[in-house]
Amino acid sequence: MKKDAELIQIFGRRGSGKSTLAKGLLKGRPKVIVFDPRNEYAEQRGWTVAYTRTDVLKAMKRNWARGFHIAYVPEAGQEIEALHKLTLICWQAQSPYEDGRDPRKLTLVIEEADLSYPVTRLPADRSGMQRIVNQGRHVGIECIAVSQRPAQISATYRANVATSYLFALAADVDRQEMLRLIGRSHADRLRSLPPYRALVHENGQVRAIEVRQNGQIRPISI
Repeated sequence: MKKDAELIQIFGRRGSGKSTLAKGLLKGRPKVIVFDPRNEYAEQRGWTVAYTRTDVLKAMKRNWARGFHIAYVPEAGQEIEALHKLTLICWQAQSPYEDGRDPRKLTLVIEEADLSYPVTRLPADRSGMQRIVNQGRHVGIECIAVSQRPAQISATYRANVATSYLFALAADVDRQEMLRLIGRSHADRLRSLPPYRALVHENGQVRAIEVRQNGQIRPISI
């Protein structure tokens, strides 16, 4: 079995189109859990909204055969602990992938990722995300981190992503952090991107896209 689950990051200021893109990327993925502190996925058709990890587990078990789309809304102020404990659930759930009984990957989306997986070092008993970043591909867990503030996201995550989607960024510190990734020749473009247009960094190359309201991506000239 090819163990190729990837890490993706989506960054941009409020209203830039990052959540629209994230929702578009989820289409066709059979098993999805969104860590959703702002409760942005409640109105998504066909989604289950869970406010406790017990409810997450119940929804996973109930819909396991046909797949599931679950939005987990953690308690405010407890995002770091809540994400850590959610990763333990995801890891255990993917044991059938690890031993070859179920080829379906699980996609974990982390909205407002700066709240739950920050750049500051986390204690050893909150290392669930670190394990997924370093080893999650072996159990078929892929992640999409979404945030307005890339400079406040774990550097470990940012260093291991396969694909970065960069919308316009409001803070200079965030732009500078991303220019280290894509190159300073893109500084003016990154600063002036209109809503729903983004730069994509993948395989060492940079391209430009437009994101439609339905989440579909259209390539545009850079």
